[in-house]
Amino acid sequence: MDDGGVDGDSDAPIPFPLDVDEDLLLPLLFPPPLDGDGDDEGGGVSPTPSWVYLDDTAYVSPVDVSNATTAVSTTTTGVRIKVSFCLARPPRLSYLCVHCPRPGAGEAYRFTVDPRVISTHSDLALLRVPHPNDELYRGVKSYDYFVYTASHRPSLRLLPNPHACPFGSDAVAIVRCSGTRYIIAGLAPTINSPMEFKLQRYDTDVGRWTSTTVSVNEPVERDRLLPIPDTATELLFHYTTKVITLGGERATVGWVDLWRGILLCDVLDKDPVLHDLPLPKPARRNRKSFCRGSPYGYRDITVVLQDSAPSCIKYVEMVTRPGEPPPRLRPAQHTDDSDSDSDSDEEEDVAYYWKTNIWSMPIPVGPWEDWHRECRVDVTDIAIDSVKYGELLPKIGSNPEETFRRLLTGYPTLGMDGNVISFLSKIGYSDDKGWVISVDLRDKTVQGVTELDHRKNDSFMRYYITSEISNYLINATGETGTLVRTGAVESNKKRKKKKKTRRLPGGNI
Repeated sequence: MDDGGVDGDSDAPIPFPLDVDEDLLLPLLFPPPLDGDGDDEGGGVSPTPSWVYLDDTAYVSPVDVSNATTAVSTTTTGVRIKVSFCLARPPRLSYLCVHCPRPGAGEAYRFTVDPRVISTHSDLALLRVPHPNDELYRGVKSYDYFVYTASHRPSLRLLPNPHACPFGSDAVAIVRCSGTRYIIAGLAPTINSPMEFKLQRYDTDVGRWTSTTVSVNEPVERDRLLPIPDTATELLFHYTTKVITLGGERATVGWVDLWRGILLCDVLDKDPVLHDLPLPKPARRNRKSFCRGSPYGYRDITVVLQDSAPSCIKYVEMVTRPGEPPPRLRPAQHTDDSDSDSDSDEEEDVAYYWKTNIWSMPIPVGPWEDWHRECRVDVTDIAIDSVKYGELLPKIGSNPEETFRRLLTGYPTLGMDGNVISFLSKIGYSDDKGWVISVDLRDKTVQGVTELDHRKNDSFMRYYITSEISNYLINATGETGTLVRTGAVESNKKRKKKKKTRRLPGGNI
């Protein structure tokens, strides 16, 4: 049922507040250089990456920077905005750079929240940009939404604000259709029934946001195959933690609850319905923690592309197993002196040995029984043959393999080629230093190590997504996106530390 739409063109610009609390504004950060050196550390972009790990939070540059991917637009508050992409071969992070110059001289505009890449597909990226220098929060009205298109002349289009059809940033997808058409789809639960949702859509053929009530089509299998246990803290039938785009003629999108299943929808249909696809059952050792806390630290899902077309869905579950923990190499660091016994107990819960189970589902998607376990990767089987990779890791073991086992590791991330999996690793949860380590699934060897930017890496969380937009950017521009800037005075300001969290990757973090 179509509940109508809204024309965002009627929104009036909201003026900046006169007095801005500087402490609420994030520091401006010069983006890191990404030289196309093509070396073995995973830097550069030679050969051309068909997909990348894309930092989903933009660098907000203090100076005007540009490259062949740069596109320009204007926010609803009248501020000029320039965005540029910079590419790197995985496991290094590609990123988006945003610059909002002030009229005349002076520091560029700043933000209270980072601009974000919330979805990509094909040559498109959906960006969420907060109003510059605005310390007020008015929900979705505090943001502008732009669609970036990679082409010989990249474009940045301001969308009507979806304030009458709000959606969560983690529950929306952009899908390239035929020609210049695209559709944006967001899914939100209703209070009427656990099987009922609101589907918000922006179709370029329609030119406005619409909201439609959709329901889960029978049969609903996940409650039978993956019932919520009595020990669960996550009790909803479905809570979207990631969105995957299958595309195709009907622009199929999957809203994923990484605990239990996927709601698939052909978002171009006039009367769309949701189809339930449960995920594989959890590993035996993970059943006690099933539906407890956040699933991000242990699970991931992606659509594998072959010749730019989706071929299968891949899903990974990380399993910790008993093992003799390595000796503590440094004293534990606490945020305060209280409840030290509790912190010690949590340290003892950390499992230093783990494996991953990787499953696949062919596209077109079939029944639940079509999930197939492709392989297992145990940390003790992973080899680090390159001396260069070992030198990039901290020296906390007698050899690189032992170092890898001693690192706190989580957030498995599947590559879009189906052959690579990467992990986020740190020595401690709140350390500034962290590494993305890529492993080849075919021979179980490390194929890349990169250190994360310490200015942004202040918690044990993944802040990057996989994206194939790199293919279209390079084909369109012939360049990899080296930024050119003038008058640069480098800033080494760091983000304020978040409250320290000491939990396993699969817990509430």
